[in-house]
Amino acid sequence: MKLLFVVRLFSGLAEGLREGQWRPQGVPTIYRLIEALDRGPHDVRFVFTVKDQDVNWPHSHTVTQPIEGLRHPITVIAGGATLPRGLGRARGYLRELRQALQIRKLVRDVSPDLVYFDRVNIYQAALTARHTDIPVVWRVMGVPPAMHDMLELADPVARVTRWAYRSPFAMVLCSRDGSGGEQWMQQALAADTPRQTMINGVDLDDVDPLPPEIAGLLDGPATKILFVARLVEDKGCQEFVHALADALAGEPDGFVGIVAGSGPLEEPMRQLARDRGCDERIHFLGQLPHRQILALHRRCDVYVSLNRMCNLTNANLEAMKTGDCMVIPASPGIRGIDTDTDALMPDSAVWRISGPDDVAGLANALRHLRANPDERRCRAEETARRAAQAIPTWDARIAEEIELLERLAAAGS
Repeated sequence: MKLLFVVRLFSGLAEGLREGQWRPQGVPTIYRLIEALDRGPHDVRFVFTVKDQDVNWPHSHTVTQPIEGLRHPITVIAGGATLPRGLGRARGYLRELRQALQIRKLVRDVSPDLVYFDRVNIYQAALTARHTDIPVVWRVMGVPPAMHDMLELADPVARVTRWAYRSPFAMVLCSRDGSGGEQWMQQALAADTPRQTMINGVDLDDVDPLPPEIAGLLDGPATKILFVARLVEDKGCQEFVHALADALAGEPDGFVGIVAGSGPLEEPMRQLARDRGCDERIHFLGQLPHRQILALHRRCDVYVSLNRMCNLTNANLEAMKTGDCMVIPASPGIRGIDTDTDALMPDSAVWRISGPDDVAGLANALRHLRANPDERRCRAEETARRAAQAIPTWDARIAEEIELLERLAAAGS
C-alpha cells in the first residue's frame, strides 16, 4: 500500500519535529498509528499541516526532512504566518487554500493508493475526494461542539463545510469517545458514505514507579481524589477545586486532591485553592509521563472527570481499564453525547452527577464514597470488568485500523 498520510501538526508532536526527533506527547490515536505504519511494510508519506502558530514551526514554506526515530521522512506544510494580519479571517481561508494546493501537488507526485486525512484537514480531504479517483479516508477524532453547530448554521462557511462533509469519502472513521459521533455522521455525511466508529485502546503494562516525592503525597488514611486533564475551560477544572474544598470543609483531613496535567487554568486553580484554604490538600503535579499517570490511577481511591464535551476520552478510558471508582457527569441528552458512555458504563459502575457544574453533587459524592469504601471497591470492580470486555489494547486497536486501510487501498486499485 502506498499511503499519503495527512494530519495537523499537533503541539504534542511539534516540539520533537522542530528538533528533528520523534518524541510524541499526547494524541496517542495519531502517534501510535504513525509508529505502526512507519515500521510496517507500506510506503508511507507523512505530511503535517500547520494550522496555528502555537506550535512555533520555524519555516514559512513546505519542508521535507528526515526524523530521528522514524524510518520515513516527514513533510510539513506551513500555515498562514507569512500572510498579512490585516486580512483578518480571510487569512485562515487563504491558509487552507495554500495547503490544499500543496497537497494536490503531493498527490500528483506520490500517486498514492489511499489518502488519509484527519479532522481539521476536512477541506483538503473533500477536494481530494471530489477531484481524484483515489480513495480518501477522513479520520474524525471525536466531534467537538463546533462540528455539531455546523449542521445548524446558515452562514457561507457552514454551507461550504457541510458540502465538504458530504464528499464521496471511501470511509469516515470516528472515535467512539462519547461526543455523539454516530448521530453526527448520520446527519452530516452523504447517505452512501461508509462509516465506522472505533474506541481507543489502553495498555496497562506500561507503568513506571512514581517518584518518591509524588508517592509520598499518597501515604496516609485520607481518600485520594485524582483529576487528570488538560487544564482548560471545558474540563471543569475550577468546579473540581470548589467541590473538593466543600468536601474538605466538613472533614479537613479526609481528602487529598491530585491534579495531573497542565494548561492555562493551572494558576487560577492554585489561586482558588489558596482562596478556599485548601492549597495544602490539593497537589498540582503538572504534566507527567504517561507511565506515571497509570501508576497514579492504581494509588488513588476516586477518579473525577468533569468533561463538558464527552466522557470516553483517552484519560477516562485509562481510568476505566485500570478499575477506578469514577465520578462523571450524566449525559446531557442532546446530540447523542455520552450515549456511548452510558452503554459502556451503567450507573452501578460509575457515579454520575447531574452535570459538570454540579459542585454540590460532586462534593456529596466524594463524602459518600469516602464513608463507604466497600461501595468504592464494588464500583471499581464492575468498571474494570466492563472495560476489559470493551476496551482493546492499543496494538489491537491500531492493527484494526491499518487492516481497514489496507482493504480500502486494495479495493481502490
